[in-house]
Amino acid sequence: MGVSRIASEVAVFARSTYFQYVALFQWASVRGYVAYKILLPVDQMLFFVELGAYATGPENAAYFALGNALQLTANAGIFGVIATVANERHFGTLPILLGSPANRLVTFMSRAVVNVLDGIVTVIIGFAIAIGLFGLDLHHANIPLLALCVVVVSLSTAGLGLMFGSIGLVMRDAIIVANVIYYVMLVLCGVNFPVSRLPGAVQLISYSLPLTRGVEAAREAVAGASFGQVAGLLGGELLVGLAWALAGYALFATLEGWARRGGMQEAY
Repeated sequence: MGVSRIASEVAVFARSTYFQYVALFQWASVRGYVAYKILLPVDQMLFFVELGAYATGPENAAYFALGNALQLTANAGIFGVIATVANERHFGTLPILLGSPANRLVTFMSRAVVNVLDGIVTVIIGFAIAIGLFGLDLHHANIPLLALCVVVVSLSTAGLGLMFGSIGLVMRDAIIVANVIYYVMLVLCGVNFPVSRLPGAVQLISYSLPLTRGVEAAREAVAGASFGQVAGLLGGELLVGLAWALAGYALFATLEGWARRGGMQEAY
């Protein structure tokens, strides 16, 4: 691939990413965005932190607060990415997308970029809530490593979102899938209790999902671990996210042909 071809693909990726930003956020009022970014994290964290503290003792509140702060990446990585892909069909722009000569892989992956950044912002807000309301102590934490964990988790959850977002090409209410995946991750990914407490077969599912290794690595980072101690966990998290993203692209390519033949690209 020549330099000019690479530059062209980068330009397509940048434009597609910008249009995703416009489509996702320009319509939202400041009040609505703040409500989504503040009220939702507070509600989720209050429920699970108070429930966990009641069941295990108030000294464990920070454990639940940290897990739920990281799980908030799924709001952007799952809901955001699935909606980004599925809304092409909902708003009637899918035929234009499928008819464009742009590289499919480039336009597909660009769907996740804004949501990855938004997921990072969401986790930062979640950490602020966890520190202010539930006493999450970061004095001994490896802050750069914790920041890296947040980035990696945001990337990996977006990969899962790309996988299930592809279903929106042929499914009318793909957001239903987002709800199911969100709560599956809440239960299986070590957010509110260690994965080791799950049955062995279920643990295999847990480690096939994004977030599981990322949450474990972040807990180690908060305890002051070094990069070498969690490098395997973070590497595994990235590989899982990449595997889901590539599987999503393969599914997208398959369902694109199906949507064309069945006329579903214009149906809603």
